[in-house]
Amino acid sequence: MRRFYSLLATLMLVASAAANEASLRIDGYARETLPGAAMAAAYLSLHNDADEERRLLRVEIPGRVDASADLHTSEERDGVSRMRPLAGLAVPAGGEVQMAPGGVHLMLSGLKLRAGDTLPLRLHFAGGDAVDVEVPVRSLRTDTERDHHHG
Repeated sequence: MRRFYSLLATLMLVASAAANEASLRIDGYARETLPGAAMAAAYLSLHNDADEERRLLRVEIPGRVDASADLHTSEERDGVSRMRPLAGLAVPAGGEVQMAPGGVHLMLSGLKLRAGDTLPLRLHFAGGDAVDVEVPVRSLRTDTERDHHHG
């Protein structure tokens, strides 16, 4: 009987984690690493369809102990743009958070990203939930630069 209750508790935890993951939609992309640079950035959109806030605590890059992904924000003060780390990121109930250049972003280090690659990320939330996603790596060049040809 004890085994039955243990199995039931495990199934309930798995179902709860699956429900939490289903209520969260994550999109995004990473920028390729500049030649000679040690850092890159990734930008995510987190859509929380749940009835309660979700708090992103940290992000890791699975399988890459030599690499890191840290939450940062950029802010302008006295005409100078500065980055600072974030301890977490609240995603409001029924709302979304958009990471973007010049604002909240993931600072990536220890990676050489090339356009066309995919970047695996593991997002850790308060309550112990973790969500795995893969984001495409985009070129730093704009569409206009790619389409511009010299004759």
